[in-house]
Amino acid sequence: LDSIPYRTMPSSSSLSSSNPHKKDPYQTLGLSHDASAAQIKAAYRRLALCHHPDRLSALFRRQQQQQRAGSGGGGDGVGSSETKTKRLEEEEEEAREEEAKFFRDATDKFSEITTAYGILSDPVKKKEYDHLYKFGAFDDDDDDNNNATNG
Repeated sequence: LDSIPYRTMPSSSSLSSSNPHKKDPYQTLGLSHDASAAQIKAAYRRLALCHHPDRLSALFRRQQQQQRAGSGGGGDGVGSSETKTKRLEEEEEEAREEEAKFFRDATDKFSEITTAYGILSDPVKKKEYDHLYKFGAFDDDDDDNNNATNG
């Protein structure tokens, strides 16, 4: 690994398939760079349970049902049944689109967590990442939180 220039990664590397400007895997898992293997595994399991798309989808649907039940689905009682049916169909389509977006976001977050764990749980990948990180191959200034000058 010491012979690899710090800005270049081998094409066969599993790290090359991920964008090097993505979030630091340690940061994704909420860990410091000196985290142990046990800490990495525990953080992954905790986050994977919290952010699993299937679990979040079920919670999202339950919340949507409670909101619909709480609103009573009422209205003022004025209007034709055709108008009410059309409004209900529009609301259902909007809810489906909202759920699809929520599911995509949850899937992206879960994938980010899984990718971070994939790097940090494999001793070879972790060593390669740590080496590249040490020499500045990953730009921390690209984080959204640090872009205060663009505005």
